[in-house]
Amino acid sequence: MIFNKLILILGLISLFNFSYGQLNRNTTVSGKVQNSSGSVMVYLAELSGNSMTILDSTITDGAGSFSLSAQLTGANYFQLTLGGEAYTILILEPNQRLKIDIDANNLMSPKNISGSEQTSKVYQMLNVMNSYRGQQEALEAQYQKVYGTPAQDSVGALLIDKYQKIEGLKLNYLKDEISSSPGLASLLFIDQLPIDEHLETYVKLDKVINTKYPDNPFVSDLHRKVAAKMLLAPGQIAPEINLPSPSGEYIKLSSLRGKVVLIDFWASWCSPCRRENPNVVKLYKQYQPKGFEIYGVSLDKEKSKWVEAISQDQLTWVHVSDLRFWSSVAAKDYGVGSIPFTVLIDRDGKVIATGLRGDALAAKLAELMKE
Repeated sequence: MIFNKLILILGLISLFNFSYGQLNRNTTVSGKVQNSSGSVMVYLAELSGNSMTILDSTITDGAGSFSLSAQLTGANYFQLTLGGEAYTILILEPNQRLKIDIDANNLMSPKNISGSEQTSKVYQMLNVMNSYRGQQEALEAQYQKVYGTPAQDSVGALLIDKYQKIEGLKLNYLKDEISSSPGLASLLFIDQLPIDEHLETYVKLDKVINTKYPDNPFVSDLHRKVAAKMLLAPGQIAPEINLPSPSGEYIKLSSLRGKVVLIDFWASWCSPCRRENPNVVKLYKQYQPKGFEIYGVSLDKEKSKWVEAISQDQLTWVHVSDLRFWSSVAAKDYGVGSIPFTVLIDRDGKVIATGLRGDALAAKLAELMKE
């Protein structure tokens, strides 16, 4: 999540704000740049929204040493750069004195870190993750050698098994580290754990960092994400939806109580949604007589295209939309970040599961609709 955003905004370096002539700076970053040819410019920049703001810059001395400072009001993510696309991630708080040595040839492998526990934690976790990734890449290379040969079934199966075991170790490591020492470093890695499978770990992290850093925008993003997922946790009553149908009639989700309901967030412009529709139509025809209903919530903007897609795909169930695209009230209430997205609820309106599609949806309905 944040790693990706850091990479994205590196391209905005020419837009950096160079107004860093502040006094009374409370935080310093010092160290050495190794493997540089002569003096280099070092920048300290803060991640803010979708941009970077340079807080200070300096030229290294003959020994490669540098010292930077900034006036911070709260904890956040920062980076050291030498002006190019590579960077060193930092986590800084007011009044810290971070010391760190960076390698001009590999800025993501700093050494001798002190003065910022969370910065040290980032690279501790990153080193372990890189080790797992290296093992998996080696297995992938071995698999490619046997792919398409007589050994694929025997040797290939063993390699896949080893790969999956390493993946399990990696996820368990992340879960244990994030749960035992929740902080801003953990937030950099949390999205590598599927939230639907590891919601408890997300909740633990959110509880700690939202209390400690309530004003940090990245912490707030996680908090909103977790809150939306908690609303849709199995056993919770699904939030009410009351939107107009194509005819203009408002239809409440709660009006379908007594039936097993699939809330289906989709849109006419969503190719994966349209590809999935034939499967959903088949299931609807099979289970509708037994008490199954679908409540389709479209994220369309144009009514004509919405109605046309309903007709073309022969979607004969309940349809509603406020035609507000991603600003749909229902989409916000349900924390919808991508579509298709489904929520299956029972006859009492309680959530059974989210994100079911294809074979998984068919299997769950077969289980629920047994006579």
